[in-house]
Amino acid sequence: MPRNILISVFSSFVAVNARLVKNERLDEINLRHSHASSGRNLKETFCSAPITKGKVNFPDKYIGRAKVNYDMYSGYVNVSNAPDYLYYWFFSTQDKQSNAPLIVWTNGGPGCSAMEGATTENSPLWLFNVKEACSNNPDCDYTLDFSQNVYGWNKHANLLYVDQPRNVGNSFGYGTKGVANSQEAAADFIVFLNGWYDLFPEFVGRKLIIAGESYGGHYVPAWSAAILSYNQNSANTRKINYVGMIIGNGLISNSIQNTNTYVQFQHQENLIPSTSNPQNTASANSAMNSYLGYTPNYYDYRLQSISCKQGCYGYNYSAWSNFFLRSDVKTAMNVCGDAGVDAFTNPAGGCINMGSFDSPDNFNYPAAVGNALDAGVAVTFYYGKCDTACPYVGGMAVAKAVPWSGSAGFNSAPLVSVQIEQGVEIGQQQKYGKFTFLQFESSGHMVPADQPSAAYYAINTVLTAI
Repeated sequence: MPRNILISVFSSFVAVNARLVKNERLDEINLRHSHASSGRNLKETFCSAPITKGKVNFPDKYIGRAKVNYDMYSGYVNVSNAPDYLYYWFFSTQDKQSNAPLIVWTNGGPGCSAMEGATTENSPLWLFNVKEACSNNPDCDYTLDFSQNVYGWNKHANLLYVDQPRNVGNSFGYGTKGVANSQEAAADFIVFLNGWYDLFPEFVGRKLIIAGESYGGHYVPAWSAAILSYNQNSANTRKINYVGMIIGNGLISNSIQNTNTYVQFQHQENLIPSTSNPQNTASANSAMNSYLGYTPNYYDYRLQSISCKQGCYGYNYSAWSNFFLRSDVKTAMNVCGDAGVDAFTNPAGGCINMGSFDSPDNFNYPAAVGNALDAGVAVTFYYGKCDTACPYVGGMAVAKAVPWSGSAGFNSAPLVSVQIEQGVEIGQQQKYGKFTFLQFESSGHMVPADQPSAAYYAINTVLTAI
């Protein structure tokens, strides 16, 4: 989920509890991840054989208000000899075009389920307002059913959500160890994608766009490098038609998205006094809390962070998490036995503990983005300007530091207004060649949830460039 991010604003990092890196800021997100269990409990009961490709059919009480004019499938793809299974949820395109591209989406963490994207962000089905509805009464019981998201990303593309790395979300397995870093997760992704193509052979050779949010800023560039390497191997006769990359509020470079860019962001958004010059993240957050008069939501500084007995991390994830533990929901989604219990049982909030994942981390994520651009891949970064987890100022700094043949042209390109309706600015855009950077007003970390029309504009910058 997009608590993915976690580490964006820090200058120094220490590997601590399982899936995150903790810095000077001990906030909701760190708490959430420290509450998550450290991998799968081998005493859990899974099904005898996971479904590999099954229709998703929700009971009418959940789906009744949404118009489903597309197909949905879900299931598992094995990625190891153990075996270890990655869970997916697929939405076919609404326009029924036989050559429509495939978008593959991951959330972040590391260790958070893509089901957040699939139910609260960019799919055609929304558990609308599920994380905000209990804000004034954090321990409330919320009745859930789906609403129609008219800005679902499957309007003109097919949409595939994957719970990865191993054991994340509804994924499960019997391996004694998971993957240690984003590169190993990317190797699994290649196996997963080829296994998924075996289940859906009509997509072999179809244009592929890889997408992610928050810590997806690590996953997606690593996927990209793995795809390019796979395609360059002459032994792999079934090539992947990789044409696009999109990252939302991504943590892409720890060294660039640091305390300095965080403080620049705070000044730019008037979150700290103009005379304040914090030297570390802890003092920067203290100054911000004092200046605003409240502790802001980690994902959206316009909102006050809430707290409750369990499941609150800026937002209240309790009702959302509990939805995925309902027996009729698990049956509808083809979930295998106790898969998902670790991630969705409060207080985990959709995440599992990933230990010292990506520590140490020597992979060059900006360079992987640059290699994709030089290979002709369309790339878009988008950021909600109200996000303190992965602020847009650091995101722009990363975009300007991406090493590619068009870097000089991108860096000298103007930052221009973006308008969907004439005279109404939704954000700003900097673009050169196939590289687009977008920053959106009135949006926090999860742009598809806060400003769905803006997020739809973002994905269209890729769809129109491929």
